[in-house]
Amino acid sequence: MKTIYAYPGSFCPPTFGHLSIVKRAAEFLPEVIVVCSENSNKSGQWFSPQKCKELWKTYELPRNVKISTLGEFLSYSDPKNTNIVLIRGIRDESDMEQERQVMALNKNKFGIDKYLYILSDDEHKKISSTKARMAAQNLRLEELSAYVSPLVISALLEKTLDMKNIFMVVGRPGSGKSTFLRMLAEENAANVHIDTDEFNHELRPLLAKSFPGEDIYSVVRERESEVLKVITSPWLVLLGRALGQIPKRSNVFVEIPYGLEENKSIFRFIGGKILHIGCDDSEMNLQRNENRGTPNIAGFINKIPDREGAEKIAKAHGLQMMHIDTGCSLDELGEKAIIFSSQL
Repeated sequence: MKTIYAYPGSFCPPTFGHLSIVKRAAEFLPEVIVVCSENSNKSGQWFSPQKCKELWKTYELPRNVKISTLGEFLSYSDPKNTNIVLIRGIRDESDMEQERQVMALNKNKFGIDKYLYILSDDEHKKISSTKARMAAQNLRLEELSAYVSPLVISALLEKTLDMKNIFMVVGRPGSGKSTFLRMLAEENAANVHIDTDEFNHELRPLLAKSFPGEDIYSVVRERESEVLKVITSPWLVLLGRALGQIPKRSNVFVEIPYGLEENKSIFRFIGGKILHIGCDDSEMNLQRNENRGTPNIAGFINKIPDREGAEKIAKAHGLQMMHIDTGCSLDELGEKAIIFSSQL
């Protein structure tokens, strides 16, 4: 008789804690099947089993791990003809009362009475789907990043804020980001632009206090790690506040030019939907910045990934990335804005 090892749960959403259990089980089992189901004891489940199945796939999973819904699992694993072993992750002995209830339910409903328990490691034992949902509801973006993948963050924030989409917009200075985003807003009022440059103005007094008498541009360019320690948390608070003020059912475009820089990786906080805007001509970027009277940011241009670099980063981190080429006339760019908006 074939033995099937199944890891069941509502996984609403799947977290790094769940992922840890799956990876550890996959190290010594021939195959692990993650089974996404509904929990009748929990009210107001945020995501359907099918959606949770999709969210699981935003993680990098071992090759011997499969994801299914309960319906799919039962269609090919009849407990009467299959030896089913349920994998369960537990934090400590306090979880055992709930486990006794789980055992009774599975025995009575499915005839399953075999279990493999894996104890959570210290790094992941405090992570839960409930904490992830609460962090999303309260827009605690820094906390949320410790619980789930970027694309799960996208799903959670869009759910709790009732947004259609939340995009992080990246690209080099002078690439045409603001122009394209303005065109999107003119095309449809549901397309809302958050310009995070405004946060930098709000945080300037904090930087001045932390680096008294120093040129801020020089400090940011030469001592970036020190700057990030000072402003990351308050910057994320401002971002959460801005998101909370957006009308429902909007498409939100959060402009963060440097969002894919390796030492920042801001997709960890805002989500995995990336819109890269720009052209492949670095000389054009430099010229546009000179024309705009902002030559002081020329030193930052090449630090921001170009299209090829952005695509590599997106692939490495399992992000969804779209690109808008701005190496065209304004009329052509306007046409692109109309087409892009119609597809949202």
